[in-house]
Amino acid sequence: MTELRLAVCILLFLALPLGQAETITGLVVRVTDGDTIVSLDANKTQHKIRLQGIDAPERGQAFGTKSKENLSNLVAGKNVEVAYSKYDWYQRVLGKVLLNDEDVNLE
Repeated sequence: MTELRLAVCILLFLALPLGQAETITGLVVRVTDGDTIVSLDANKTQHKIRLQGIDAPERGQAFGTKSKENLSNLVAGKNVEVAYSKYDWYQRVLGKVLLNDEDVNLE
């Protein structure tokens, strides 16, 4: 009977949704700093997006300007896709930014 309970528990666990990722596709209209962008989707809605797993220097910190410049060179004025499943403390989308299927966060 214990094996049956274990099997049922495993099946129930596997059937639970694991936080479906959503996507936003849009034009990058602003780069705030080295880890935050603003994109405009097809409905002209702005989305403030923080690159997940990245902690870039802020403005005023050492290399903050260089960090922002680097991200700007990668994505400014380009259409990106953002895969996300949550928001951060400041209600920014927290996600992975893809440009032509390349992971910008890794760059």
